[in-house]
Amino acid sequence: MIEDVGKVVKIAGDKAFVEVERSSACAQCGLQEVEELAAGGKKPVFEALNTVKANIGDRVKVRVESVAYMKASAFIYGIPVLLLIIGAIFGAYLAEKLNKSSDAMSALFSICGLIIGILFLFLFRKRGTKKEYMPVIVEVITEDVSS
Repeated sequence: MIEDVGKVVKIAGDKAFVEVERSSACAQCGLQEVEELAAGGKKPVFEALNTVKANIGDRVKVRVESVAYMKASAFIYGIPVLLLIIGAIFGAYLAEKLNKSSDAMSALFSICGLIIGILFLFLFRKRGTKKEYMPVIVEVITEDVSS
């Protein structure tokens, strides 16, 4: 399992939005720069199940199960790569039928497959918010004393 520490910045029902402090767990991912770019240069904020009833400003320990992390990674990377390969195979097949260059058709259709895969992930990203894949707040480390 992957654990990290962060600060609760917003509460919405049984979920909390946590600004995660960068640690060794995040360094393993290799996507820190992408996340910060997507967040506009700010620290990224993640949605997590608030099982310990943390409040805004609390420092909390957040956990992601390794199995959920592996499943999500396989889905996020696997769908575009699978569609890229299918596109290349379809391009080669179509090139043979149309008597065109198989390299050019494979390249064109593989790029199209990759783009379709990325669009698929983008359009259906909210379906990935199942509770089994979400980070969970497991402990309040320090409570906000300014409240």
